[in-house]
Amino acid sequence: MKRLFIAAAGFLLALSISSNVLAHSHFEGSNPADGDLVTEPLNEIVLTFDGQIEQGSLIDITTTDNEKVELQDIIINESTLTGTIAEPLPNNDYQANWSIVSADGHPLEGEFSFTVNVPVSESEEEVTEEPSEAADSPEESTVDEEEVVSEDNELETESSSMSIILIVILVILVAGGFFLLTKRKK
Repeated sequence: MKRLFIAAAGFLLALSISSNVLAHSHFEGSNPADGDLVTEPLNEIVLTFDGQIEQGSLIDITTTDNEKVELQDIIINESTLTGTIAEPLPNNDYQANWSIVSADGHPLEGEFSFTVNVPVSESEEEVTEEPSEAADSPEESTVDEEEVVSEDNELETESSSMSIILIVILVILVAGGFFLLTKRKK
C-alpha cells in the first residue's frame, strides 16, 4: 500500500511539474511577418504564440525616425496579441517590439520589422475628407472590443481560479494520504 501511495504521489508530482513546463509560451509568428513588405492598408498587427499569454502583454510600433505609432487597442485572446491602429499605417519602415507574459508567468520579449508600401491611386489623392456615418462605427466597435476583452478577462480569472482550486485539493489529498499511512504505522 505504501509503495502504491508513493508511486501515485510521484506521478502526481511529475504531472504537475510537466504542466508548468508546457505552460511556457513561445513566439510562433506575426502578421505582418519579420521583413514583410506590406502593399495593402494595414490596420492591425497580430502576434501568435504557441501557448496562452496573460493580460499585461504589450506591443510598441515605431518608425525608422523613432516616432511611436499610437495603437487604438491591444487585444489579448488566449495565444494571440492584436494591436489595432485607428488609421492605416502610412508608407514607411516599422519596428515592432513586443513583451508578453506567458501562462506560467515567464516574461518574453522580441522584435520584428516590416515595411509598408501601399500604392497611392489617383482617386485617393482627389478624395477630400468628409465626415460620414462610417466615422461613428469605430466607437461602436471599440465598445464591442472592450466587452470581448472583459469577457476574456473573466474566462482567464475563472481558469486561474480553477487551477488554484485543483492544486489545493491535490495538496489536501496527498497530505491526507500521508497522514493515514503514518497513522497505520504507529
